[in-house]
Amino acid sequence: MIKIIIHRFWNSPTFTSWGNYLTQSLRLIAITPLIITRFNETEIAAWYLFASLNFFGNIISKRLGLTFSRMFAFAMGGAENLSPIKSKITPSDKQKPNWNSFELAYNTIGSLNSLIGVLNMLIAVSMGWFGLKNILENYDYKTEVWTAFLIVQITSLVMFIFQRWKLALIGMNYVALINRWNIIFSLGSCIAGFITLLLNGNIIILALVMQAVSIAGVFRDRYLLSQVEGGRVLRFKYKVLKLDKEVIKWSFEPTWKGFIGEFGQSGSLQLSAIIYAGFSTTTETASYLFSLKMIQTIALLAQAPFSSVQPLMSRLLAKGDISILKKLTYQRVTISLCLFFVGIIIGSIIFPLFIEKLNSSLVFLPYPAWFLFGGLMLMAKFNLYCCSISAIGNVIIYYWHSAFGALIGAALLFYFKDVFGVYTPILTASIPGLILMNFGPFKNAVSILNKK
Repeated sequence: MIKIIIHRFWNSPTFTSWGNYLTQSLRLIAITPLIITRFNETEIAAWYLFASLNFFGNIISKRLGLTFSRMFAFAMGGAENLSPIKSKITPSDKQKPNWNSFELAYNTIGSLNSLIGVLNMLIAVSMGWFGLKNILENYDYKTEVWTAFLIVQITSLVMFIFQRWKLALIGMNYVALINRWNIIFSLGSCIAGFITLLLNGNIIILALVMQAVSIAGVFRDRYLLSQVEGGRVLRFKYKVLKLDKEVIKWSFEPTWKGFIGEFGQSGSLQLSAIIYAGFSTTTETASYLFSLKMIQTIALLAQAPFSSVQPLMSRLLAKGDISILKKLTYQRVTISLCLFFVGIIIGSIIFPLFIEKLNSSLVFLPYPAWFLFGGLMLMAKFNLYCCSISAIGNVIIYYWHSAFGALIGAALLFYFKDVFGVYTPILTASIPGLILMNFGPFKNAVSILNKK
């Protein structure tokens, strides 16, 4: 019995996702205390801003990744045409993967990610000049921060270029395999970062160490890909900048729509961080960015039951198994939302105590601001899960609503920047999008899952 339970957990996408996220979250326990006690406020603000500055490339890469991992899942279900699924599919008994379609998609995503990596670096450097300039004004060690930023950008470029290996594994539903190895590498990253800070390593050394582990993880994915399906994918004749017209046609619509939608869903938060850093004090910026990071971590852990089965959901949709898909969706969305709600409550207790025990200069958000932030994020996550029911078939909805919400929020943040303090980025990042979407995503999800 015990052996069966262990085997089930070992091969469970959900439990291995939790394990992966938990080990990543160990940074909150092991690395964050050292960052906020050994770095000054300027370095803290700069360190947390680094990730936000890559938001443009991350959004495009994420959307392309979701689009192509779903296309890979369609191909594994036997589909020859990998275009978005816009109507009910008649159940099929075909189980044999279509490797020809898989190869076409694989070559195309590799070339696209190379182009995105270069574009992201150019944009991040430009936005970094705006976001970091205010933080580093009158700071004596500007060179160290800019050097660390350059290290993050160069290594990010490498990770963008070779992302195709990970996407292929996800599309083939080797989610649990990737997560098990991610747990090991996350632990390694955590230990390496902890030791670096314990030995009084500066922001440059920390960036080098953390990014080196990330680069190692990229080439680990290549090794894993060589070990599954007889290493077939790595034997594809990959050519740099080789784009298949049919694959571009299949992926273009869900990708551009998904990019616009992602800009509204997560880009609004990153924009709020960058804009807020441009006019607030260093103390206020550090407080907001820290709280944003904590809430994003809670959201990441909470979404594991839903996000870990998306490749399976895409395959079920491609086969026309709507009844199984419906049951799975209701179950996973409920669990994820409940976990996020509990996480916000626990976080309101743990994080202030955490900062107090460390005697850090960092100031936690006022409780009303924290719960407001969490409540708005909960509603945004519900809309996201509802939109995902269409997205698993590469049909993207309510993308303009999200994008306009983000732009309106950014404008409002500038307009009210001196009115509501830290409440301003919290309110403007979420409320416009929620108002524009209303109950539309929920109604659409119910319609899809109740198709006869």
